[in-house]
Amino acid sequence: VQVQGMTGNIQFDTYGRRTNYTIDVYEMKAAGSRKVGYWNEYERFVPALDQLPSNDTSSVENRTIVVTTILESPYVMYKKNHEQLEGNERYEGYCVDLASEIAKHVGIKYKLSIVGDGKYGARDPETKIWNGMVGELVYG
Repeated sequence: VQVQGMTGNIQFDTYGRRTNYTIDVYEMKAAGSRKVGYWNEYERFVPALDQLPSNDTSSVENRTIVVTTILESPYVMYKKNHEQLEGNERYEGYCVDLASEIAKHVGIKYKLSIVGDGKYGARDPETKIWNGMVGELVYG
């Protein structure tokens, strides 16, 4: 199977895994976004050539990334004893485990944040305002 999608070529191998792709990676800041490199299945993350080491205190290494999500079994769920726990320890599930492994591999700190309205996100046709996780991303 091979089609063109928003991230470019979408092709799957005989095991159903995406193959033959390159995805641009952007750093998001209040002033806007900038391309910091790309990711592919062979090289993994490759920094952009113009990326020089800096003392920029707003870089990913010096921050805790907020991962906005919703409660959706089996991906993100409260642990049975979540009232006695704090932070990311309150949650379990596939996406929770995946986020933990990515953070270890990449070397970042993150905080899971459950979106207040429990929705993925849709735009109100009248007010043009986004809700859910998309609203969290758009409006902060």
